[in-house]
Amino acid sequence: MASCCRNIFILLSLILFSAGAEAGSKSHFDRKQALSIQRGMEQIVAAVDPNVHIGIEVVSLTTGKTIYAHNAGHLFMPASTMKLITGAAALEILGSNYRFLTKIYADGPIEKGTLKGNLWIKGSGDPELSTASLEDLVFQLKLKGIQRIHGNIYIDRSDFDGVAQGPGWTWDDGAVDWNSPLDALTINHSCVNVCIKPNACCDLPAEVHVQPKTSYVTVENHALTTDISENLQVERRWRTKENIIDVSGSIVKEQEVQKFMIPVELPHLYAASVFRDLLDQNGIKFKGAIEEKTIGSNLAELASHASRPLFEMVVEMMKESDNLIADTLFKKMGQRTFEAPGSWENGSEAVNSFLKDKVGIDPSNTVIVDGSGLSRYNLLSPHQIIALLMWVDRQGTSAAEFMVSLPISGVDGTLKNRMTDPAIKGKVRAKTGSLMGVSTIAGYATTEKGETIAFSIMMSGFTGKSREYKLKIEDQILDLLIKKIQY
Repeated sequence: MASCCRNIFILLSLILFSAGAEAGSKSHFDRKQALSIQRGMEQIVAAVDPNVHIGIEVVSLTTGKTIYAHNAGHLFMPASTMKLITGAAALEILGSNYRFLTKIYADGPIEKGTLKGNLWIKGSGDPELSTASLEDLVFQLKLKGIQRIHGNIYIDRSDFDGVAQGPGWTWDDGAVDWNSPLDALTINHSCVNVCIKPNACCDLPAEVHVQPKTSYVTVENHALTTDISENLQVERRWRTKENIIDVSGSIVKEQEVQKFMIPVELPHLYAASVFRDLLDQNGIKFKGAIEEKTIGSNLAELASHASRPLFEMVVEMMKESDNLIADTLFKKMGQRTFEAPGSWENGSEAVNSFLKDKVGIDPSNTVIVDGSGLSRYNLLSPHQIIALLMWVDRQGTSAAEFMVSLPISGVDGTLKNRMTDPAIKGKVRAKTGSLMGVSTIAGYATTEKGETIAFSIMMSGFTGKSREYKLKIEDQILDLLIKKIQY
């Protein structure tokens, strides 16, 4: 039944993109049209920044021929368009139905409601594990009749290497939700939710609420309620690696509740701390310690939680550009390929092997060190990204799942508020990317004449705001291609 629903979802999602396509179009893409597109591209770029370093490649999926190329072999930082490679590789290596499993084990018997031994939590890297997931695991323990635990809680996080942040990540980005640390055991995106509510009277402290309620973090609240201006600041002490959250500034009395996702240090201990609190809330007594330890043999499985299928995670990763999911998949591919703790190094080897063996991309001409594209070490060319897109279209076993995962122009994800003009709305499925001085977009588009193209646009070396380059260069180029290509 689940497989049937997934297939229906894929089919319905693809209808919008394929509607109006003129199957079997054979008209010739002539030199005059090519020159017109070239001039149009040059004018678009020159109007914004004639000195920007830009690489472009556009290919017809009908003929396989290149429609336009400029600096297509040059290497650029891909930013989040790196997720195109991560998604395609994960669907191929792990499979669209792969699920992460989080399990609870015991090393002693249960006698008269007492577990006479230790409880073990085995994480597998599930990036979507939540407080509700832990509640489900605790409920399963209650169904086993457990009322007391005479032992410790051991956390096995050995599926990953324990290096929470990737090589080449900017160290001073701070504690922000899109840069949250990853581990084999995390909950709630490695974050706590901090809600700030104004007091009923001015000059009184604002109300601060943390969800889930946990002693793992401490809040220092110095924010006041005011009727003049708002200058609210919420920051964890990330420089000193402390789980202390400082709330300062002011919030206007009539303002709505302000919500912040704040990542924590050592997310596996955060998960274990919340799990311990849930045991207490559900009447299971525990007075032992929480420690890290690799699981032994001959333990009894007491509870298990399965993640959503990987296909659904890839959709979330692409649509919302979720870095934690991407990097978790990256390490998981390394673990599964080499049967060793997932790391940035073996994740890179797994993805490069996929690109070489399946797509035909020479890894000596690329640099890939993470799955999200946060690293400034990553280097790819527009031509290499086009090679991936064409491989997915022609040979990828999960081509439909990959296509459905991409944001749609003017409709959803990171493209919801871009290319909203009715002439191009819904005609582009693509992944965007941004770093300081970097802007990228790559994917598929359907022209007004029904031709499907693959495209990659990569820019770097600018100091202006990336949104201007996205709207005035990337979007205008795609508008030009959709309207000008006359196959």
